Amino acid sequence: MFLWSNIKESYFSSGGLGEFLKIAVPVIISSYVVAVQIFTDRVFLSMYSQVSYAASIPAGLCNSTLEYLFLFTIAYVDVFIAQYYGKKEYRSIGPAVWQSIYLAIAAAAIILAFVPFSEKIFINIGHAADIAIEEVKYFKTLCYGAFFPIAAIAFSGFYSGRGKTYVTLLVSLCGVTFNVILDYCLIFGKFSFPELGIIGAAWASNISYILMFFIYLFLVVSKKNAHIYKTRHIKPDINIFKRLLKFGFPNGITVFFDMVGFAIFMLIIGTLGILELTASNIAFSVYHIIVMPIIGAGMATSIMVGNYLGQNKVSIAQKSVSTALKSIYAYVLVIVVVMFLFSKQLISPFLTNSQMPLEKLMPMSINLLRVLAIYMIFDAGNLTFQFAIKGAGDTAFVMKVFVVLSLILVIIPTYLIISVFKMGVYAAWIMTMSYGIALFTIFYFRYKNGKWKKMRVIDMKVVDG
Repeated sequence: MFLWSNIKESYFSSGGLGEFLKIAVPVIISSYVVAVQIFTDRVFLSMYSQVSYAASIPAGLCNSTLEYLFLFTIAYVDVFIAQYYGKKEYRSIGPAVWQSIYLAIAAAAIILAFVPFSEKIFINIGHAADIAIEEVKYFKTLCYGAFFPIAAIAFSGFYSGRGKTYVTLLVSLCGVTFNVILDYCLIFGKFSFPELGIIGAAWASNISYILMFFIYLFLVVSKKNAHIYKTRHIKPDINIFKRLLKFGFPNGITVFFDMVGFAIFMLIIGTLGILELTASNIAFSVYHIIVMPIIGAGMATSIMVGNYLGQNKVSIAQKSVSTALKSIYAYVLVIVVVMFLFSKQLISPFLTNSQMPLEKLMPMSINLLRVLAIYMIFDAGNLTFQFAIKGAGDTAFVMKVFVVLSLILVIIPTYLIISVFKMGVYAAWIMTMSYGIALFTIFYFRYKNGKWKKMRVIDMKVVDG
């Protein structure tokens, strides 16, 4: 009875497993839903054309790298809303959401400015001409729809920042279901739709985000929300806008440099040939699906930390991080075993109708996936501690770490290993392990030194209540 009483108290207490799961599970499922969308895109493209599939990863990464700079700047509105909600300053929540929408408009304009340079970007990389042509098509089309995924993220913060993550899950389900259907229709030309190939995949994504944007808009500005949270208060608020840039932009830069590092990594791998690029794409695609729940759990951690810091309950914020860490590593333990024992099954969907010799592609893909399994052990801790301190507002430190490490542990070493020393694909992938270890170590000690406990992104007196 005593043991059961302790377990029950731990589960239902503030910052405990029950609260974490209530927030995290919808975020994790949403992450899976998004991962399934990306997975489906790439499986359909691999069935349609190996060239289109090979082009989709580098072009998609380049678009995401550019888009994520702004998307994660704006996504940081979650933390503002979490702290406002914890402080019970409800009437600042709606204005905060609209400041992020204004940033989304500016971001889309900047992204569109890259479209005229897309041919030069991909043709001069050194990939085969047929792949480069497909990369340009995919990149351009995704850029045309850039506003809607960024704005949808801004609106989703209204719910996720208050812990209402089930709403974001339902909207994501609607968008992804629509995307998968459109993928099938527009890539292959089914049900009287035109056969657009890789362009069809990009437009399917764009249209699904348009749908999500309008669903969020309808929900956020409802009469009830407008009354409590001032969600129809669209007037610019310079104080909130400046704070969102101050704390959000370093968050965007962080993700940008992380993506830049990996995008350059994949582009350099592509110079080795289509076999190495395809195997790397397959391993990365599988890992992306597997790691998304950890990212979702990290986002939930950030929301919980922000909410309790808004209430000046630092000790419960700390308990939330401990709960998240235990839950995430329980997942990692199982997944790492699966990645080693069932590597062949995990990569097999990407080998359907492959135009490349399987006796070469399969073992290389399996080996790279197992490298990523080891990387995940460190990446899980990195993400947990990173999201924890970002939930307090420690985004400038995180940004500096990623800028430096992306350069000295990813971009420069990969160039030297592939282009100078000709050491091959395995050496380059193994080198990425040092990146994961360094991130984990730095963020662990940053969390332990406790500076984050005295940080806030909103105006308030800091005490530990």
